Amino acid sequence: MSGYKITDIKSQLFQWKKPPIWNGAHKYDEGHLHLVTVVASKGRHSITGYGWNGGTAATRPQGLFPGYVDLFRPYLLKKDPTDTQPIASLANNVKIYGRGGWHTQVLGAINQACWDIRGQIEQKSIHELLGGKGGRVLTYIAGGYYGKSKGLDELKREMERNVKEFGATAVKMKIGDPSVGVEKDIMRIKAARETVGDDIALMVDANCAFTVKQALEILPILQKNNVYWFEEPIDSRDIEGHKKVRQKANKYGVLVATGENGYDIYHFRNLLIAKGADVFNIDVAILPGYDPALQIMKEACKHNVRIAPHGAQELHVHIVTARDNGLMLEYYPQAVDPLRGDMFLPRLEIDKDGYVEIPNRPGLGFTPNFKLLKKYSL
Repeated sequence: MSGYKITDIKSQLFQWKKPPIWNGAHKYDEGHLHLVTVVASKGRHSITGYGWNGGTAATRPQGLFPGYVDLFRPYLLKKDPTDTQPIASLANNVKIYGRGGWHTQVLGAINQACWDIRGQIEQKSIHELLGGKGGRVLTYIAGGYYGKSKGLDELKREMERNVKEFGATAVKMKIGDPSVGVEKDIMRIKAARETVGDDIALMVDANCAFTVKQALEILPILQKNNVYWFEEPIDSRDIEGHKKVRQKANKYGVLVATGENGYDIYHFRNLLIAKGADVFNIDVAILPGYDPALQIMKEACKHNVRIAPHGAQELHVHIVTARDNGLMLEYYPQAVDPLRGDMFLPRLEIDKDGYVEIPNRPGLGFTPNFKLLKKYSL
């Protein structure tokens, strides 16, 4: 027991306009951030921790989030913030809250903030608390979204910038927009591969837009263009479909990645049982925090499934080295959202070789840039 008790939990909402982008199923013309602040006190001494949901690519009706903070606050006040597992376990009341959604995301943000507090108490970075080795971790650049008046030339310029400006050795692009069609997506994949060259890992992300049949049909094209992984090829709930796609994809030398829409450990266990994925894109802002994420990493390691967390690089830089199956860190550049690089301080910068340093600062190691965010407060 730390001797600290949670004395306050509050939420803040932020929203801003940005150039519209979209993937196979979702359009993002606004940025949304739900920020949770947890205060823990011991006598006259207080420590503040932060956690959040949303950000660059988020269209959630975040006005619902504060109500869930209000719901859970009475359960958590006066509790020890370093006892983080019970916070995540509140999500297990499926009969009342459902399997996953708003409540798991809110609990995820509260859980993050408590890990932040625990790290400050113990003077350890979250990655140390998780058992991580520290050092540096490889990134891949997220992007390749569809955009207004964004054709092949614009996609090529984006991919070229990712390699030359960020030193990226891995990049990701979107496919699956039904209004674009498979033939144009094939042209986009070819254009991206030609631009980045043969030595750069290229991943494609359908964001659940394809049927199993469509996902299987595009595999020869992915093989021909040496695509490293096929992310969210189909509906995330279709476990048997993932098994079929992965079996065929592996024969073509393509990995299947999924998991950003997994709200609980059972989703990932079912994928492991079905052998439906090679890479898990876990997200501590979708799951109820770091505790279930670490448990998933441990179980995935036994099945030789790798971990490449989804989004929110400041939250997930701590995850990648937590176990030996950590693979890569997804990194959103400012080209995806002009606010992205400055929302949290200090900036998480990519080195010239495409790696980032894992922070050794106590706790999360990043704080919201309130000076920037206050103009977007709701």
